[in-house]
Amino acid sequence: MELELRNLENIYYKQDKNKKRSVYYDPINNNLIIFTPIDKDTDIESICNSIRNSIYEYLINELNTKTNLIVSWSQVSFTTSDYDIYYDYNVNEFKYKSYKEIMKILSNTDMVTGMKYQEIKKGIASAIKFKEDKKILH
Repeated sequence: MELELRNLENIYYKQDKNKKRSVYYDPINNNLIIFTPIDKDTDIESICNSIRNSIYEYLINELNTKTNLIVSWSQVSFTTSDYDIYYDYNVNEFKYKSYKEIMKILSNTDMVTGMKYQEIKKGIASAIKFKEDKKILH
């Protein structure tokens, strides 16, 4: 099964048999996207469609232009989706692991809780801040 998202340049292939929480892999950029619908009312489609355009475009740009990224993308019912972008992991060590195995490893980072959009570099999380629908560089 393939993941099709607006403006995403490469094909992402489903890596697992999980129907609700899923892992998709891009062999060209060696990136992973892990989808976590939190509630029964959410699914991958709602996660991808419940986000402001500029925040979505920032994520898609990172996936199109960077390599070796892991993105954990989630949503709670009736809210906008959230994502974390992990920059410093060896994706080859993750691509054949199960959803649960990947999430267990990622949960060991020093994450800032409550942030909707985070980037994790060298195990430290920092918020990706947007102001008036534009990314603030830090």
